[in-house]
Amino acid sequence: MSDAWLYDEHPAMFRAHPFLFILLLISVVGLLAIGVWWLRTKGERLALSDREVLMERGLLSKQRTEIALSSIRSVRITQTFGQRIFDVGNVELFSAGDVAEIAIKSMPRPGRIRNIAASRNLDLLPQR
Repeated sequence: MSDAWLYDEHPAMFRAHPFLFILLLISVVGLLAIGVWWLRTKGERLALSDREVLMERGLLSKQRTEIALSSIRSVRITQTFGQRIFDVGNVELFSAGDVAEIAIKSMPRPGRIRNIAASRNLDLLPQR
């Protein structure tokens, strides 16, 4: 009886090419992360009209939050150093209470929301 069937002529990819395997694994994980990020960004929408702000989240199921511009009490913009370099920031809109009714993470040009609200002569907290 021959023991040829015990020998694998095609070794596992990891054993044969460990660096290539690790590079492939990192690439696949990276592509999955980019895909998840893309789906999340496609599921968020912020719209401003003359009278209200609308935040919509979700692809299949939707969550909508609307706030009248006249009822916005304050706008909080938070930026890390890296976000300031790329002009991105987290925006929170408050109408009543201490909890933000609308909170948007990593929004491009976050100062636009504050400028629009200020141009409507709203009672906003001073920018720090």
